[in-house]
Amino acid sequence: MNGTVLIALLVFVIALRIKRSIGFQQYSEVRIIIRMVAFGIVSFFLLSGAIIFPMMLIGDVIGIIAGLILAYIATNHAQFEKREKGLYFKTHIWVEITVLDLFVARFAYRFFILKGMFQPNESPEDMQKSMQTMQDPLTGAAIFAFCAYYIGYFSFILKEGKKVLKEGVIQKPPKIGE
Repeated sequence: MNGTVLIALLVFVIALRIKRSIGFQQYSEVRIIIRMVAFGIVSFFLLSGAIIFPMMLIGDVIGIIAGLILAYIATNHAQFEKREKGLYFKTHIWVEITVLDLFVARFAYRFFILKGMFQPNESPEDMQKSMQTMQDPLTGAAIFAFCAYYIGYFSFILKEGKKVLKEGVIQKPPKIGE
């Protein structure tokens, strides 16, 4: 029963994430700022943990670079649309799908790693080996890719959204290479 509840919760989180990521989202300065601050806090605490495990910085830096590249691509494909209920925004569908795939893959990977850990009657040596798998640079890279992507992308959306609301003109950003 425990596993069923966990899987149902996982499916719910993924469905909620898909709903929030794909398609137009309503522009709300407060919501965007809260998200940016939350990702900034998560990044700060995770980077401060690199003091204990300096080798984790390699995965963190790779994740930050990947996230910034995704944010750059997303900002070049961002679209704004005025509707009756306000301003809406979205980016290219493939960027959204890539970010969602990264989220789901990281979540599933951690779920299966943690599920296999901490077996009953585990010796202290086996428990120490299990704890070492928690120091996975791939997980750090995925988390920092998310954080860098969302901080970069939401910064752009916040700046451009304010401009659109002030000027009332929606301009398409230039494509990469123009």
